[in-house]
Amino acid sequence: MKNFLLFILLIPAIIFSQDSSYVINENDSINYFHESERNYIGINLSPMVAGLLTNQTSHNIKISTIYKRNFGDHNMRFSLNYLQNVSNSNFDFNMPVLTTDTSIFYRYFNSDYEYYDFRFGFEELRSYSTTRVHIGIDLLIGYGQQKSNYFHNVYELDSSGYYLSSSNYENHTLIKTEGQRVTNYFTTGIDVSFGMDIFLSESFLLTIQLTPQFNYYLHSKDKLIDDPLNEYVQFGNFADFKLGYLDVQLIYKF
Repeated sequence: MKNFLLFILLIPAIIFSQDSSYVINENDSINYFHESERNYIGINLSPMVAGLLTNQTSHNIKISTIYKRNFGDHNMRFSLNYLQNVSNSNFDFNMPVLTTDTSIFYRYFNSDYEYYDFRFGFEELRSYSTTRVHIGIDLLIGYGQQKSNYFHNVYELDSSGYYLSSSNYENHTLIKTEGQRVTNYFTTGIDVSFGMDIFLSESFLLTIQLTPQFNYYLHSKDKLIDDPLNEYVQFGNFADFKLGYLDVQLIYKF
């Protein structure tokens, strides 16, 4: 949802700042079906844009280099990508594992991952009077690492009837028990993109797109397992879906 809102906010500012002398319209004798500069190369600026707009030091990162080849109303595209998914807090979810009359012990779980992938696919182009839009699809294959851990915290009932975080159980077995796992995975999947091309000049354009993606992770090897409570016994292959990365690509045509 955050990426969708950023996508909507960016579009008006960029449209009004573009150089209209390079925008293709329906009355041109030469349109994008006959491009003379059919090679595109670019980089993904979304990490920089996300950092400026959200002012967060920890956020999902996608760094990409892109190559496209134009074939009239379609582009064939290839990209190399580095993705990092970092939790904005120190845990993803928790659950109660022990209760007494005056206290509740919670187990907290966290998981971050990073991986590199190669993507290849195509996009279909549609040109309008002020800009150009496209929809695309890619297959992806890559390799990466997931880091998972768990720890505990305790909440104690105070005199007002509220449970508050307590430091009175520092020597309790659960508080001292932590687990971690570092695992390497092969990554496969697909993504679908919905984008808009903004022509900045004869040779440069800015592409803004949302890219939902589905990944399936194939277990490769465990680099580290410290799991005293056997929370990671069932870990292996798994699937993951991301609603959408916001890609802001600066493209050079030649």
